[in-house]
Amino acid sequence: MKTVVINFSKCKYPMDLHHEIKEKLELPEWYGNSLDALWDMLTGFIETPVSITVIFKPETKAAEALKENVIKIIETFKEAAAEDNRIKFSREP
Repeated sequence: MKTVVINFSKCKYPMDLHHEIKEKLELPEWYGNSLDALWDMLTGFIETPVSITVIFKPETKAAEALKENVIKIIETFKEAAAEDNRIKFSREP
């Protein structure tokens, strides 16, 4: 099983979050940088089985401001894992 760790701790802007996702999950250039695009990639593009871990320990005030965005991304990962048992998801506090 492939293991992917996505660390949002140093991200400052919403697009940084999607850049990190794109890089770590090895998504194509045409990845849409949105929750809908992430869902599409998780449920029909990425190689499975896969274990995905998200880390979010904000290191700056800018990163702390991304908390709501990160929560939505985490929910998308959780929903994809609930739908497809080949996707395992965890979060490190």
